[in-house]
Amino acid sequence: MGFSARRRAVGVAWLALFAQAAGAQAVLLQIRPRIGDTLRMHLSQTVEMTGTTRERGDKPSTMTTSVEVFTRAIAQQWTSGGTLMQTITDSVAMNPTTPGSLSALRRRAMQAKPVWLRVSTDGAMEMVDDGDPHSELRQLFGEMPAMLARTPVSVGESWTREMQIPLSSEPGAMGSVRATFRLDSLGRNGDIAYISMRGSLSRINTPGGLPAGPGYGTSGQLSGAIQIDRRLGWITDSKSSIIVRSTIASNSTRKGEPERAPMEVRTKITQWIRAMRAR
Repeated sequence: MGFSARRRAVGVAWLALFAQAAGAQAVLLQIRPRIGDTLRMHLSQTVEMTGTTRERGDKPSTMTTSVEVFTRAIAQQWTSGGTLMQTITDSVAMNPTTPGSLSALRRRAMQAKPVWLRVSTDGAMEMVDDGDPHSELRQLFGEMPAMLARTPVSVGESWTREMQIPLSSEPGAMGSVRATFRLDSLGRNGDIAYISMRGSLSRINTPGGLPAGPGYGTSGQLSGAIQIDRRLGWITDSKSSIIVRSTIASNSTRKGEPERAPMEVRTKITQWIRAMRAR
């Protein structure tokens, strides 16, 4: 091997080592928008519920609803618990709708007062005022659990978070979610972080809540992908899918009436949130 060839080989080796070191560099993923920034968010959510019984001749029953919410969030102040943000609902659309429900949604959107939201650096969100308890923002964004690692992570590294979410198939019940997040890659010179998520869900008995009766069970899986703009300090794209399967035993108590087979309910919740800084 000539001198020039050896020099090229050494150069390639150094480049490979540099790329490996850059890929292994740990980064801190945080939600920390700049004070004064206005972030426009568009949430699309679809809920599909299918109920099936194992009796002969019974056909599956399916119901699908979808909602779109456009909001603005203005970063107002940094606090020890996170960024204090003023959030405003600009418009809400739901499908299917009736004339009554549509007019109610429009009226609530028009009369919506600004809601104050505290967002911690690890992604947890909580409402901090006593505004409209029926606000779409409160229902969709309030009390979101933390999901980011609190320490720097490298590409390929994973972390696990546990959280609680309400079960739409059983009002008042809560589900326990154990999710594993992974920093898949960094893009745009490290400014964009690409994160994947997978996890499982199970029903939990909360204090004061009704325990699951005999023949009742709930389990599920979730998956998703998240993009964080590290310069913006915000999640700019988040897609998630949760599939919950519940088995509900018949509660028929009439004398002489044969016991019906349990119903199996499959609920699929698909959510897509996009965000960008207002120009």
